[in-house]
Amino acid sequence: MKSACTFASAALAALALSVFGGCGEDTGTEGSGSGTVAIQVSGEGAAVVGYPYDKNGHRLSFADGWRVTFSKFIVSVGALHLHTSDGKEAFKGSETYVADLHKGPAVLATYRELAVRRWDRFHFRILPPTGAAVNVNGVAQADLDAMIRGKYNYWIEGAAEKGGKSYSFRWGLRNPTQNSNCTNGVDGKDGFVVTNNGVTTGEITVHVDHLFWDSLGSELSSMRFDAIAAATRDDTDITFDELGSQSLTDLRGLDGTPLKDDAGKAIRYNAGSVPLASSTLASFVLASSASQAHVNGLGLCTVKSL
Repeated sequence: MKSACTFASAALAALALSVFGGCGEDTGTEGSGSGTVAIQVSGEGAAVVGYPYDKNGHRLSFADGWRVTFSKFIVSVGALHLHTSDGKEAFKGSETYVADLHKGPAVLATYRELAVRRWDRFHFRILPPTGAAVNVNGVAQADLDAMIRGKYNYWIEGAAEKGGKSYSFRWGLRNPTQNSNCTNGVDGKDGFVVTNNGVTTGEITVHVDHLFWDSLGSELSSMRFDAIAAATRDDTDITFDELGSQSLTDLRGLDGTPLKDDAGKAIRYNAGSVPLASSTLASFVLASSASQAHVNGLGLCTVKSL
């Protein structure tokens, strides 16, 4: 079988070679020599600069006009596992890593002396940290302690502004997942190719826009914040528990009246076939953000709640 690079566009091939260590011969059998896989985690530019955010010539922004920035976007990742469908093992880690995506991409672990071939089964978990977690890029001890106490796998702090109104949010999310059989977003195939003397980057790419989606089961969902802002009535600090006061069947705006778009149509959040713990905005956000971890950009995993 020909190399995966043969079928890539010139732009994609250049990206793969410069960022992900190139495409080896995609034979599924071992070649001569050995290479390295570096696993990193990233929230892309959105976790760093917030929204609106320009990505690949497209502006990602809120449908209802909010500007949202983050001061922290901490994720806890563990159980990194790479092997083949025919039973060969590359690595199976037991460590848990904590990284603040607001600080940019962070390398979690590097595995060397791996056989040259496609390793087609990659799995990982998004799960709460323990006291033994590896603090990858200077997460504040107070935040790590809060995640351990609350059994949170995400810790997110940020601010939102529209029309002169400003709000802050500080959320711990408890929605751990097993992410299995992940597709590589670079070549659209399962797992990673190790090349001789090469370094292959396997990036767990967190799509932070999922946190604000208004529909599930589609990457074409819109981001909205009106319903989130309206969940707090007494101050400008939005707690995650307050999202539980917003019923998905009767979403309210800042003025307490039914939430509508600019055309006067009622805003609806669509969960599709995704089961929710309750018919509230809090449950919707937990379900949506549970699927935000991808691989090398758009690569999808089979996601199962833990």
